[in-house]
Amino acid sequence: MLKVSKKLSVLSVFALAGMIALTACGSQTEQNVSQGSDAASSGQTESVVIRVAHIAPEEHAYTKGLEQFAKAVEEETGGRLKFEIHGGGELGGEREVLEQVQLGTLDMTLVTAGVVGNFAEKFSVLEMPFLFRDLDHVYKTLDGEVGQELAQILDDAGFKTLGIWENGFRHLTNNKKPIYSPADTQGMKFRTVENNLYVATYRAIGADPTPIAFPETYTSLQQGVVDGMDQSYGVMESTKMYEVQNHLSEVGIYYAAAPLLMNKEKFESLPEDLQKVLAEKGKEFAPIQRKINQDMEIKQKESMVAKGLQVVEKKDIDMEAFKQAVQVVYDELGPSFDGLVEKIQAVK
Repeated sequence: MLKVSKKLSVLSVFALAGMIALTACGSQTEQNVSQGSDAASSGQTESVVIRVAHIAPEEHAYTKGLEQFAKAVEEETGGRLKFEIHGGGELGGEREVLEQVQLGTLDMTLVTAGVVGNFAEKFSVLEMPFLFRDLDHVYKTLDGEVGQELAQILDDAGFKTLGIWENGFRHLTNNKKPIYSPADTQGMKFRTVENNLYVATYRAIGADPTPIAFPETYTSLQQGVVDGMDQSYGVMESTKMYEVQNHLSEVGIYYAAAPLLMNKEKFESLPEDLQKVLAEKGKEFAPIQRKINQDMEIKQKESMVAKGLQVVEKKDIDMEAFKQAVQVVYDELGPSFDGLVEKIQAVK
């Protein structure tokens, strides 16, 4: 009898433990169901990941601007929108990533306007040589009625324009000699992007334009395939182009805008509140990214000069000679922009 009682006691203990475990599991299940119901009732959903690609290296205003923009959007949406950013040309050159955004295999890019002209021709008006008087003229244009018209041109090409950021004024660099006037660019080979306007501009100043994808540019300069290129201080410093280019002339041959573009279908597939956040933050961060770029350029110039870069200041350049040389570009291509050149020139 004693042995039976012990067996029964042991069985009772196991039964009690099983009941406790089942009770705990039931309680936990109820809690999970309750939490799921609370999440559903509060409108929480899984995060949407926005895949972004650009060609800039880590120490560039593109990268810094995008990182701050992404953080602000994620915070504003409570994590409902998240970003997967691929920089440094990881997913291809600017033309490649822009094609991917247009096709929808990529969600977003920040890209130099020159390449955009291959997808929306009239947007290339911003690259007309020596079009802008100064940065104030640029910003009043991009943030005003003309900027809205330019954004619509991009939207009609299958994109959603979230803002027009910047790469900055482009200057002429080379590894042969200082450039003071078009007389110094005669016969020099300059790297350019695949854009008819750029090609026409270089020919107008007597140079030989050679289209080369940006990821191949450093090597092309190093090997002497081309003598020089146009680039901003930011591009030159962050990509170490000063290692293969020892002269820079502050001609400001054109202003490189940088539209922040999203695939239109992807944008429109999002809930309206998320669309609103993206649109608002894209516009809000345009002046923020521009300031980041301008502040960086001051330090970048100082850094490169200390490393041996020889700079010809704008005041020492025959700007009138350059403007006269490119008048042929205005005569030939200006009318194709349907009055946009004149509208921009009239902005005060």
